[in-house]
Amino acid sequence: MSHDMEKSRDLIKFCQFIAPVFTPRDQTNGEINFDIIPSYVDYLISCGVQGILVGGSVGEGALMSLEERLLIAKAFLFAARSRVVVVVHTGGVNYTDTMKLTEEVSKLDVDGIMISAPIWYPYHSFNQYTDFLVDAGKCCNGKPVLYYHFPTLLHLSYDVVGLVKLLKAKLPNFVGIKYTSNQEGPYLELVKLNVKIFLGFTSMVYRGVEIQGNNVALLTGPTNYVNSLISDIVSTFLRGEHEKAKELQEDLDGFVEAIVVEGELMSCLRHAMDFTGLSMGPPVKPIPVLSSEQKSMINEAVKQLAKCGRPFSSFVKVYPK
Repeated sequence: MSHDMEKSRDLIKFCQFIAPVFTPRDQTNGEINFDIIPSYVDYLISCGVQGILVGGSVGEGALMSLEERLLIAKAFLFAARSRVVVVVHTGGVNYTDTMKLTEEVSKLDVDGIMISAPIWYPYHSFNQYTDFLVDAGKCCNGKPVLYYHFPTLLHLSYDVVGLVKLLKAKLPNFVGIKYTSNQEGPYLELVKLNVKIFLGFTSMVYRGVEIQGNNVALLTGPTNYVNSLISDIVSTFLRGEHEKAKELQEDLDGFVEAIVVEGELMSCLRHAMDFTGLSMGPPVKPIPVLSSEQKSMINEAVKQLAKCGRPFSSFVKVYPK
């Protein structure tokens, strides 16, 4: 293994807070807004984020063209300037595009590549699914590989623990998993496998640090704007202030509940960036644009939480009218 590969493995191993970045778009024409990316990355770093994931579900990667995905990966990589870990998700809707994008991304100075298989058609066997992932992992040219586990989004019910064991056995460059699930049983088993686990649900922060201690790591949409609160839960628990950490988890749950209008998760997460003063613009089609009424509901809910003394002043920079 080369020195650079070992360095990337270590960077991922010790990274605790990764933000899955949005793909910013122009408010008027919906084109990718490359100009805002440097400011966006600077903002995330100022919030204590240690890494970024480009082109995941939050970044709407699977809904973009290959050219767009490669351009956005290069733009975030350039803006990061080696200050944070950069992982790129390359899963797509067909075999050829996934392998091609993975190969192209592997040529960039990224620290890791996150893989997943197409979701449109059912897999008739566990081996059929894992064979695809192994092929993708081999296209990474030795770059560290992470698996993207989001069963409710990908509509999969395979044994994730068995899957990770297989990937570890077949891919020397496999290092970990984004675990976007609230199922505790598989999570506990994954902890035993000595792989990096990035929790994908904010509701799991307290339980995660309770199970993994300082090894807990988060990779979740709200990290974009509430990373200070997430990190406070971890540090407060580790200081032994468990009841205070539970209260902070309740604050975090309250904020996420406030910003999500039922049925419009990705649109809501994107809109919440307005609270930071950095607008991400509209989502890519077919993800729906929030109505003015929905936006008003979210804005009012966040204002009410703030009036109740919720600790949002450190990360909510703008309260929309």
